[in-house]
Amino acid sequence: MLTRRTLAIGAATLLVLAAALAPGGPALADPGANCPPGQDNCDVFDNENGNTGGGSGNGSGNGSGGGGGPRVCTKDNDETVPCYDSIRGWFNSADDCYYKVQEPQSPQTPPGQTSYLRSCGSGGAVNAETVFLDDPPPGFDPPDPEELARDLLGRVLRTPPQIRTAPDEAPGLVGVPVWLYDAGSWAPVEDSAGEGGVTVWIEATPTRIVWEMGDGERKTCRSAGVAFRSGVHDPRRPPGNACTHRYAQPSDDVDGGKYRITATRYYTVRWGSNVAGEGEPFEGVSSPQATTTIQIDELQVVTR
Repeated sequence: MLTRRTLAIGAATLLVLAAALAPGGPALADPGANCPPGQDNCDVFDNENGNTGGGSGNGSGNGSGGGGGPRVCTKDNDETVPCYDSIRGWFNSADDCYYKVQEPQSPQTPPGQTSYLRSCGSGGAVNAETVFLDDPPPGFDPPDPEELARDLLGRVLRTPPQIRTAPDEAPGLVGVPVWLYDAGSWAPVEDSAGEGGVTVWIEATPTRIVWEMGDGERKTCRSAGVAFRSGVHDPRRPPGNACTHRYAQPSDDVDGGKYRITATRYYTVRWGSNVAGEGEPFEGVSSPQATTTIQIDELQVVTR
């Protein structure tokens, strides 16, 4: 059971009202209050199939969802309380207090430890204090930052490449370069999201686009390519940064009489969280695929 002696107290105990805070003090409020300064997400994390509030059976007043149901937390007096509060953090039934990772971390935090804001009490007044711990307290059950980051990626990277080819509507010719261009944005994609006291951020940077040309060949280009401009470019002499492909056979024998081109954009993703710092980059993250078709005719040689 956690006692006051097991916690290194990093700041004096503060007496604060649930609806108001002393200037510069820790951000505390009853559920439903506005977000504290510096916190832009106050959504409550609905933790299904979690452990009981006490964790490891420490302390009294532990609740149990039973059978993998929703997590239930109770105090020593058998009062049922939320296991997570968007302002105060996670409930620990070993001492009937809530714990939240302090942001920013206290400058007095010893090496290897983490500073938490511990909130005890209920009703009109709540005691708030900074404590330093080697490990998260019992009942502290935030979501996995990497899973949150990957979920965020799935919501953000939904736009497929915008395929442009030259020629476009007219047939191409065997041996003549087909210009390939992605008209979609190649700017880095940045976003952030928060859940259960964990905030994650991502920065997804396009690194390459892979073109499946429909003839068994694959082209990998490290940029969006060059958009062909009539009167500016010679279609047979693309610049070095253009992405092109030369077909060796006409598309007559292909189903539908056209080659199907598929494009997939790939990203390197930096990500991090407020609880674990920056993580290892995600490699090989891809956009949805885009497809188009192109007709390729035999080059006719005219002799006299």
